[in-house]
Amino acid sequence: MSLTTYHNPIIRGFAPDPSVCVVGDDFYLVNSTFSYFPGIPLFHSRDMVHWQQIGNILDRSEQVNLLDNNIAAGIYAPTIRFHQGTFYVICTNVGHGGNFIVTATNPAGPWSKPIFITTADGIDPSLFFAEDGRVYYTGTHDRATGAQYNGDNDIYIAELDPITWQIEGAKTAIWNGAMQNAIWPEGPHLYQRNGYYYIMIAEGGTGTNHAITIARSKNITGPYIGNPNNPILTHRHLGREYPVANVGHGDLVASPNGSWYLVCLASRKVAGRVNLGRETFIANVAWEDDWPVINPGVGRLLATGTIDLAPVPVHQPAATISFDQPLDSRLLFLRNPITANYRYPGNHTVQLTPTTVDLGAAASPTFIGVRQSSMTMLFRAEFSTLPATANQVGITVFQTDQYYIKFFVTTEAGQSSLKVIQAAGGEETTIGSWPVHTAIRTLCFRQNGQTLSCGYRNTADPAYHWLDIAVDTRSLSTEIAGGFTGCVNAVFAVGPEKTPISLRSLSTDAPAIG
Repeated sequence: MSLTTYHNPIIRGFAPDPSVCVVGDDFYLVNSTFSYFPGIPLFHSRDMVHWQQIGNILDRSEQVNLLDNNIAAGIYAPTIRFHQGTFYVICTNVGHGGNFIVTATNPAGPWSKPIFITTADGIDPSLFFAEDGRVYYTGTHDRATGAQYNGDNDIYIAELDPITWQIEGAKTAIWNGAMQNAIWPEGPHLYQRNGYYYIMIAEGGTGTNHAITIARSKNITGPYIGNPNNPILTHRHLGREYPVANVGHGDLVASPNGSWYLVCLASRKVAGRVNLGRETFIANVAWEDDWPVINPGVGRLLATGTIDLAPVPVHQPAATISFDQPLDSRLLFLRNPITANYRYPGNHTVQLTPTTVDLGAAASPTFIGVRQSSMTMLFRAEFSTLPATANQVGITVFQTDQYYIKFFVTTEAGQSSLKVIQAAGGEETTIGSWPVHTAIRTLCFRQNGQTLSCGYRNTADPAYHWLDIAVDTRSLSTEIAGGFTGCVNAVFAVGPEKTPISLRSLSTDAPAIG
């Protein structure tokens, strides 16, 4: 038997709400993206450990409207499934249309325009293709008998018309969680095995009390009986100091050799805080008395382990991203990008046009970045040069539109300077300013635990210069900033002048610079 060693998380950085399906020997996995564009990254693997991003499901503005969204709105909890030659992704766009479905025959795309399921309320939809040809929808909404408290939800099931993709007939409440007065039963997925239907959900909220629970029935519409060993996975009992927290929202998959696995979200803590958001982890699954057991004998997520699939390594993308067309699939824009502000002249660069939309606005700033995947890393943005203007042109560690750090070049009263500003609770505070007398070519962040350093390189001197400042990044944690995302490292350009800025490359997780 060939074994593959995994190191959790298997997808690092902001990669919550994983869903997975298998087609032959190929596994495909998707994640939530909230108010970032493009939406829903798509990963491929042959061994469930080595994953390669092969695209994004929602890569055209005609497919997804994110405008004016709070950063925590947008694309929630996609589910990916495959049936009779077609891939299906079903999802919620919170703020713009609700639940929808897109399809493709080639997972790399193109994916269709969304069909909104106007008859489906709530969030977190999932699909189940029954053996008799029927198609079922599961989702979560306020309890049909009347919610008694915030998060008092039902998991419900309904039949879908596979032509119109609208709900036919009744919505049947099938479960509301394992705990008494459970909050936020959500993220349902339906499976069939050995004569049982299983509904697996997340409950307890997506923070410290997050958990995965499961129930089963002989009938697809219930009644569903909870596993007496629920929750089948949680870290809420391990205490605040445990380095991996918030475990929940999973999806089960059976490999071609019959082994079962779970992908789920969890968060790594650094100095007691979560800055990177919720990432994708993996666990082994055994079945006992027709119930799933996660990591038997351990009962929690492991930092490293093995699964019984032969290793199939994938090409790892370069740390340095240039701006050729089509764009690198790792790049992120904040909400739908205003295309006129991004021009690609064909020399591996992008010309950014500043706008007056700042990072704290619920609009689309000139912003392009990548997920932060480590708390010991270097992020670097190389420009042709940064001209002396009244604009703020620089880099940011962005958690939400209320919490971020930005490091930029600007000119005031004829004097160019480098500035560091920290936003907390929507209030910006300048924490450092330094005059510069030559054009800047490169700006960089160096993260070491919860400390951020700021450096630059000018056109006259190839050496890096590090500013005498250490920025505390604990305010960028979800414990303080809230929300559902993780930190994104990005370039931004804000200001009244429309002078285009040529960005040559972004580099993340590069080797440390002295």
